[in-house]
Amino acid sequence: MLSFPDVPARRKQSGFSLIEVMFASMILSIFILGIGGFWYQASGRASELVLKQKAIFALSGELERISTLYVFTGFATDLVNGPLTTTGYTDGLSGFPTTRLIYPASMSPYATNDYVRGLYGSFAADEFEVFSKSNILPVLNREYIWIDKARMIVGRLSWTASDINVASCIQPLDCSCHRFDDLATTGGRCQLLDVYLEYPYRVGTSGNITAPASLQAISLRTIVGRG
Repeated sequence: MLSFPDVPARRKQSGFSLIEVMFASMILSIFILGIGGFWYQASGRASELVLKQKAIFALSGELERISTLYVFTGFATDLVNGPLTTTGYTDGLSGFPTTRLIYPASMSPYATNDYVRGLYGSFAADEFEVFSKSNILPVLNREYIWIDKARMIVGRLSWTASDINVASCIQPLDCSCHRFDDLATTGGRCQLLDVYLEYPYRVGTSGNITAPASLQAISLRTIVGRG
């Protein structure tokens, strides 16, 4: 009877099959895309927070300048060179007034005209200046300040002022507020200032301003009075 030698067992295959490689690649791709999306969102959020911080710094500076004018000059009650009343702020920001104040075209005699410059063709000037965009009606004028000059981003500046009656204070003698016309009479007053900044508006090469798809807004409040 014929006999045949045993056929040696085939060695086990080493390495990965094509299906295993494809499956691992798919998992790795999903992981990489997830990490990439996370970093993209994190980077965008960080950029938004940095811009908001710059906007707060810019608005704080303007709050100081406006407060100085109200406290140490007759700016608040000057009908010619005092604050200009503007209206039409209807950008859908709930809780913000539609009528606000801005700087007049000329700051004389209270400050140099570096406070306010014309908008078009002048945005390359000092980043601490205020830029005014004139419209057909002065009540529709708007003013802007730099937030991030390197990225050509500005914010729209405005404020409101409302009287505070000293007599309504708990201890009237401690209010240290006097009438803005300097009359030392009983019942003097302070004013409450609310300063607003909406952003991020972008400035084009010709000085034109492009409104954002959606506005961000911040506001600061202080009390001013004549001592």
